[in-house]
Amino acid sequence: MKKINKLACILLLAFSNLYAFDGERKGFILGGGIGAGYISNTTSFNSFSNTNSRAVFLTNGKIGYAPSNTLEIYSIGKASWWGESDKISRLVLSAIAITVYFDNTTDTGWFISGGLGLSTLDTPFESNSESSNGFGLFGGGGYEFSSHWSLEVDLLYSTITERVTDLNSFGVLVTVNFLAF
Repeated sequence: MKKINKLACILLLAFSNLYAFDGERKGFILGGGIGAGYISNTTSFNSFSNTNSRAVFLTNGKIGYAPSNTLEIYSIGKASWWGESDKISRLVLSAIAITVYFDNTTDTGWFISGGLGLSTLDTPFESNSESSNGFGLFGGGGYEFSSHWSLEVDLLYSTITERVTDLNSFGVLVTVNFLAF
């Protein structure tokens, strides 16, 4: 995955518009956001199943390229953070995604987004922590209420299988995002 991310960054820099950060969405894009959400994790082991639902803190970051003012293609990391048993757990979706804007004549407007990629569950601040990986996807939409600023609502699904244990997560995520272009 690290090699893919490095290759994506090199390609984006090589082919990005030299006039990036000129106020036009077309060209190189870089952004991030914070928010809150609600996530439901269902763990299955043989015939036993357990569901835990909780509020989570969210962070995300994206880097990519917009071939036009209405389309963005990017790599995004969406992380859901929560406390559990005196540990901080994190579910991350590292995805290739697109966003489509419905209005390219103003600085504000509605958009839809979606992507798919690698889901990872870990406890990042524990020294002997191991991570589990699987598949995930997200889809949603939002409103760009000011140039560079948006409010986004996403649905996230993730499935991770580790030996004989399955984890299926479904979440509703709300973030405020900043996008430099």
